[in-house]
Amino acid sequence: MIGQVSLGPLGVVLLLLGACASPSVPMLSATRSEVDIDGVGFTVHHDRTRAEVVRTTPLAEPGLRPMLLMSRTAMETASGCPIRPGTLYGDRVMAEAFLDCPDSPGVTLRPAWVFTPPQ
Repeated sequence: MIGQVSLGPLGVVLLLLGACASPSVPMLSATRSEVDIDGVGFTVHHDRTRAEVVRTTPLAEPGLRPMLLMSRTAMETASGCPIRPGTLYGDRVMAEAFLDCPDSPGVTLRPAWVFTPPQ
């Protein structure tokens, strides 16, 4: 039949795993918190140096700036630490940042790519 796709058991498992708010590999052992910011739910994974956040509430078309601001608030609320200036990045669903916790060992930030505008 045209238009039908059979996923099979493995396909169903992969589909379900892809829909969850799983952390990246370096954050697998990090603390997980559920946070609500202005009626929008977030899952935050954090340790003492870094945080990742995934929006779990569906929204029609959230703007990038409001989502990053809510993501920042969710990270700071869950971790109890402020975000290091200049380290927050992400999109309308997920964001990452380095934390500035008093007891953190600190991090050295080395950009992998530096943009130089044409002259």
